[in-house]
Amino acid sequence: MKLKMQYYACAAALVTSLGLTSGLGQVAAQNATGNPLAHAERAANLYGRQVIGSDNQPLGKVDNVIVDFESEHILYVIISSDRGQVAVPPQVIGETVGNTLKANVTKAKLQSAPQFTSDMSKPEQLGQASFVYRVYQDFGASPWWQGSTPANQGSFHNVHKLNQLIGMAVQDVNNQPIGKISNIVVDMASGRMLYVVFSPASNMGLGNNLYAMPSDAFTLSSDQNHLVTNIDKQKLGSAPHFDNSHWPNLTDATFASQVYQYYGKQAWFNSGNPQPTGR
Repeated sequence: MKLKMQYYACAAALVTSLGLTSGLGQVAAQNATGNPLAHAERAANLYGRQVIGSDNQPLGKVDNVIVDFESEHILYVIISSDRGQVAVPPQVIGETVGNTLKANVTKAKLQSAPQFTSDMSKPEQLGQASFVYRVYQDFGASPWWQGSTPANQGSFHNVHKLNQLIGMAVQDVNNQPIGKISNIVVDMASGRMLYVVFSPASNMGLGNNLYAMPSDAFTLSSDQNHLVTNIDKQKLGSAPHFDNSHWPNLTDATFASQVYQYYGKQAWFNSGNPQPTGR
């Protein structure tokens, strides 16, 4: 319980440091008295969703979500606004209200958000720490990746666009196709990924099951056309999984904890372990 309270205290501190409106504060308060994964959802459901500001003004639509598999963090969210594509910290995206997402900033605030330009779409550009730092700095957020290297230097090493990941082919270390990415479960309030949902190929003999796996189990291939993992059929044999047509409750911290435990990882949502920098 003490460790969980430390987590919630950190979340509350992030709310304060962001200088956001009460929406995110309400989310943190709800999590402090209940389930830390109350706002977990499938990443594929985010695309094209209308975003409404705290002043009830339309801000635009979610165009993409940039993630770092190594640190298991959402780096930033790209919103298509009336001034082009802009980047915001994931915590700016608040609760779901019907078919829209309620943001915790006003439309006026979004006008100062850093723009995401076409030349930044290359994998080597997506994770530049200098840009991520600008995004957080613009919204008054403290860079969680701060370490021995200054927060605005270097780059994240395993960065991807979520919309390109969904459906991306996966090969093993012997360059054999073994399946694809079905979805990714994210928690925008904390800015974290819970797990990657892997769909094995029929030749794996694993039936119609989907497997929840840690994000750092995957890396981008050298040709940037598919993902590579060293986790094989033997490891997946007894791994946490579920039927394709019967997804688990995404807010169930017990299932998510089982995933982390099976792969020998500490679950960030129920422990006080330090956040990896991913650089």
